[in-house]
Amino acid sequence: MKFNKIIFPGFIALMAVTSCSDDAVTHGDLDEVTYPGEIELIVPQELQKLVYTDLNDVETLPLLKGETVKLQYTIGPDNITSSGVVWTSSNPEIVSVDAEGNITAVSGEGVGYSIVQVAPDPFYAASGIASSIKVTVSDQVIPATAVNISSDADEVYAGETLQMSVTIIPDNSTYRTVEWTSSDESIATVDAKGLVTGVANPNNHAPVTITAKALDGTGLTASKVIYVNQIVTPEKVDIDQTFSVDNGYNCAINEGRLNLGFTTYPADCTLSLIEWSSSDDAIATVNNGVVTFNTTGEFGRFTITAKCPETGYTSSVTLNLAAGLVRELYHDENNYTWYGTNGTSTWHDGYLEIDLAPSTGKARQDFKCWAPKTYLHAGEYPIFAVKMEDVIDKYDTVTKRNITLDANGGNCEGTGFSGGLNGTNNKWLHDYKCSDGSHVFIYSLTEQKFQNGGLLPTTSVATFNTLTFKYADIEKLPNGGTYKVYWIQTFKSISDLEKFVKDVDGVTYEVIK
Repeated sequence: MKFNKIIFPGFIALMAVTSCSDDAVTHGDLDEVTYPGEIELIVPQELQKLVYTDLNDVETLPLLKGETVKLQYTIGPDNITSSGVVWTSSNPEIVSVDAEGNITAVSGEGVGYSIVQVAPDPFYAASGIASSIKVTVSDQVIPATAVNISSDADEVYAGETLQMSVTIIPDNSTYRTVEWTSSDESIATVDAKGLVTGVANPNNHAPVTITAKALDGTGLTASKVIYVNQIVTPEKVDIDQTFSVDNGYNCAINEGRLNLGFTTYPADCTLSLIEWSSSDDAIATVNNGVVTFNTTGEFGRFTITAKCPETGYTSSVTLNLAAGLVRELYHDENNYTWYGTNGTSTWHDGYLEIDLAPSTGKARQDFKCWAPKTYLHAGEYPIFAVKMEDVIDKYDTVTKRNITLDANGGNCEGTGFSGGLNGTNNKWLHDYKCSDGSHVFIYSLTEQKFQNGGLLPTTSVATFNTLTFKYADIEKLPNGGTYKVYWIQTFKSISDLEKFVKDVDGVTYEVIK
């Protein structure tokens, strides 16, 4: 049965409605009979603030043992033959109800709740018409120990709304609702359900404190500052061209998204009024200047455009999602795809640190790409490389280790590819030792074969379910340890890689192999 909440002055009303096709029936000389078409159970106004929605999305009224409440109802249509009703309780040992709708909280032991229902008198009732509410009973108040509030954003525009959420600890507290207040209703108001509405005022980005107070007498509160922005029409927008194809930049699909820089006039204009669009949504979409790449392997050029509707002013940037480009630099804590397993990885700006457990035998901790797919193109980006620390250099106790670039579920032009690139252990093409103590292990997709499938074709994108750097057979680490991974990338050539190491990483290197 689906419950709909309807607010009437002075009450909370909970309604379940099923209509009959014929509300009025006439049988010969009998009087016309008008059957009920709807009924609503009503909770008194003073208890409105206590009603909450449980985990099953059921409206629930909490009571203490011994409390008595008179519920009311409305029944329609106005011309029904009889407005008589029947009240029932699913568990009278928990909550009893009399013929007038008076409910009594009997006991909070055992089940702890009952479903109280009101329905039309059976003689006149239409099938399925009823309204009910869940009533929980506690023998004594279980007080809150903490109140936490949150919202999806920290700001709202004047005239728009922002929903606040509340969590009351413990989760079996008797009262599950709070009293909401605003520190300044000339900036923002908040209703009984935590819905914040921004108010037009002279100050842009004006702060207001929204507070939630527990209703169990503990006095516990939680507050959050929300900023109310005034609606200011954007007249001009200019997208930064740093990532433009014209500046030689290419986007990597594994990075997931790209934050475009842009400036506006006025500077404090309402950004949500700017209209963003992509020339090819199959390759990438855009929302408020954030470009999101596809995960299905669509590549190519596309144009992002920002428009100010009031003035018609537009600005565009042309981007390229390059087939075969893999780039993991660890500069975004919330957006990286290569990491270890079982909580062994710790992100730092510019590198990933991976833990190795103590071992007197052989230790192992791989890192792999957790994106849905990895896309390589041997013809466009044939050089696959990783810059990382090597435990042989880092720990005197380590006598050996094995590194393998391993593939699973690869496919290109109908051929499957899997296993280690160029075989199994330590089969990189080159090893560069950098002046910061790290190594760059370099593989070639055009010179080295996968264990199964051989060389990748150079004319198509290859799709892989998994790519993993297996870092295994580490002997020995009696005290455990860590190693850092600085980046994983593909390059068009060895010279491009060397330029990146020198110009971007800012280190020198010597060729070990």
